[in-house]
Amino acid sequence: MLSSVPERKMLYVRSLLLVAWLTLIMSLFWDPYSAGLTGPVKETSPFSVAHHAVIVQGVELRVEPYALGTRVFWTIVIPIMPLFLIVFGYEAWRRVCPLSLASQIPGLIGLQRYSRKVERRTGAIRKTPPVISRQSWLARNSWYVQFGLLFIGIVARILVINTDRKAMAIASLSIISAALLTGFLWGGKTWCNYFCPANIVQKIYTAPGGILESHPHHFRPKLPQSMCRKPTAEGDIGACVGCVANCGDIDLQRAYWSVVLDPQLRNVYYMFFGLIIGFYGYYYLYAGNWGYYFSGVWTHEEGIWEKLHQPGFYLFGQAWRMPKICAAPLTLAIACTSSLGLGCGLEKLYRRWRSRHISRSEKLTIHHCLAVAAWSSFNCFYLFGGQPNIILLPELARRIIDISIVVSSTIWLCRALQQNPGRYQQESRPRTAG
Repeated sequence: MLSSVPERKMLYVRSLLLVAWLTLIMSLFWDPYSAGLTGPVKETSPFSVAHHAVIVQGVELRVEPYALGTRVFWTIVIPIMPLFLIVFGYEAWRRVCPLSLASQIPGLIGLQRYSRKVERRTGAIRKTPPVISRQSWLARNSWYVQFGLLFIGIVARILVINTDRKAMAIASLSIISAALLTGFLWGGKTWCNYFCPANIVQKIYTAPGGILESHPHHFRPKLPQSMCRKPTAEGDIGACVGCVANCGDIDLQRAYWSVVLDPQLRNVYYMFFGLIIGFYGYYYLYAGNWGYYFSGVWTHEEGIWEKLHQPGFYLFGQAWRMPKICAAPLTLAIACTSSLGLGCGLEKLYRRWRSRHISRSEKLTIHHCLAVAAWSSFNCFYLFGGQPNIILLPELARRIIDISIVVSSTIWLCRALQQNPGRYQQESRPRTAG
């Protein structure tokens, strides 16, 4: 959708988003204003602590007035992203992502590391940004690496980062610093393709294309989709350094069909569903009720560090002795393992059914399974994502939001199921006159 917008304009957009993110991070260190909206005397405010009566492990949780930074980020900003991805597509997000800009800053200000290569024919020395070898362990296991980082981040969210403002600020600044360092060490979109945990979410919710994704294999534009580019006086020019093979920023469908049979890809799709179930399910397992999550109190809970070593489960009216610091990762690990087993089992049943009634196309079989897994993950996410604020809206507004989410995801699923590698190859053939 944004593939034809000049890079200079998109740099401004990414810069504004990065500044907005940094402003939010700074507010986590100092915010003397927003807490006034949450005080008990502000009963007209939907965020007033007077509206909270939350029971956690059989005891009413004491809630103090709080600054809104963590609640805004976790219950408004983050829930918007999956819907943006599934509607506007992979290319749109890659062109507006503020973390992508952070990884590009070393190159933009001339501080990027370069390797020197001697041209065999001319003997000239050419400077090029280094890239990670495609035969390296990291390149061969990038899906598992990024999922592992996402898993660690989700566990950290449950334990500390959801609630502790300084911990969240430090974690956010650490991620931005990691993107900057990666941009210094390697060229292209190495951060996005090899390290960024959000890359898992981007690909699952967009491949083989978002609803408004462009189709470069139809028209073969000079600068397709979110291909690396740089602005010049004559217009944008390509700046691809070949950091990955079959780059999704150049042709997302081609990249998808080239790896659709990779067991890593399938395992991550299936485990991602479990990660969502485990993440939201843990709030119930910890508190003993859903009120703890839907109240949003977990974004500003008092004494979060002390609770790491207190009981992490409350089931059947009893607190279990396992500390929260162990219970949270255990819950997510079990959920991921279970969903992996479920996904593999359903995949086998579907393959058997297709072989008897339709065809034996393995790529298409796996593609259908991955699309349904992505659709299921998306809708499970929105059963909970953003709900602490959505439930504060009038009923009509809640209905419209819920319907819009289901309709958007179903349109995406229908379009995804219509895609197949044969169709892609046919559409990629050069058109002849006549």
